[in-house]
Amino acid sequence: LSADQKTIQAILSAYKSYVESTPLPKIGLVIDYEKGKISNVSSILSEIISIGGNVILSKQLCSTNGLKLHEKSTTTSIVLGSVTINLPRLAFESNKDETYFRARLALLMKPALASMTLRKKDISDLIRLGVNPILANNTQYMQRCSVSLVVNLIGLREVVYGILGFSNDKEGNAILCKVIETAVDVASKKGKEFGVNVIVCMTESDGSNRFFALDAEKYGKNTIREFIEEESYSEGNILNAAEVAKLTIKSDKIIQYNKIAQLLNGGILTQLKIEKGTKIPEIKKAIEKASNLVTSFKPVMKIPICGNCSFKDEKLAEKCPQCKSPYII
Repeated sequence: LSADQKTIQAILSAYKSYVESTPLPKIGLVIDYEKGKISNVSSILSEIISIGGNVILSKQLCSTNGLKLHEKSTTTSIVLGSVTINLPRLAFESNKDETYFRARLALLMKPALASMTLRKKDISDLIRLGVNPILANNTQYMQRCSVSLVVNLIGLREVVYGILGFSNDKEGNAILCKVIETAVDVASKKGKEFGVNVIVCMTESDGSNRFFALDAEKYGKNTIREFIEEESYSEGNILNAAEVAKLTIKSDKIIQYNKIAQLLNGGILTQLKIEKGTKIPEIKKAIEKASNLVTSFKPVMKIPICGNCSFKDEKLAEKCPQCKSPYII
């Protein structure tokens, strides 16, 4: 946001046009507000979010799913392989013992990182041999870029506040941070041993729903539902736009969120959940307030879309006003 304002407005305007004409936008926008004012762009950002735009706001270099990238430089940053760890399954297998759980997490990560390192080497060798012509065109590509391996933690809150039996208080928060510290410590030591950069994060994963389904099948749905509200495990943090106005930088929830963000060297996805039908001025206020509380957040708002003609509008209900189709997604 510290760049030329005309350029910024042109980019945002073009992205808004893209989102308006695209049912499910795949291209995302990362807004770096470390050296700029959110208030200068919050109005158009609110409009983009209200029509289903994929936007994340951050004070650090990150991807559209909150993954922290390397420090800002001209060096290419590439993620070459990731693994998502099902923490609830690990907790069940640890007889709900916190110390045993952390020990099993450390033991599980070591062979996983070893196999990921071998995979990275194999891919690098194939690129150098020219098997992948696009990457091989630049012979120094793998030497110049910074390659990272990613470990993603899924369901940590369900583990600490549910399966392991801790309350959502000071003691429970300390245990949650201890689990993250264990993962980061193992990743750092093994990364140095294997000569690779390993980062630990808490972000969204395609495996969250699948993990839930597998665990529900093994341990029973009623057992799993004691600890969760939805049909998937938690991915990162969630802030509700309605409650943001009441929070301050000194609120316990915000202090914990920021502490977790500092511990994770790979970043965390904090979703700012906006209720369906929220008006643009309210979205604007929520964005501006959240930018003062956390260092990175992604506004998320569900937009109804006609599955027949792709028309999208917050007023879509039982039938599409344009094509009269009842297929609304």
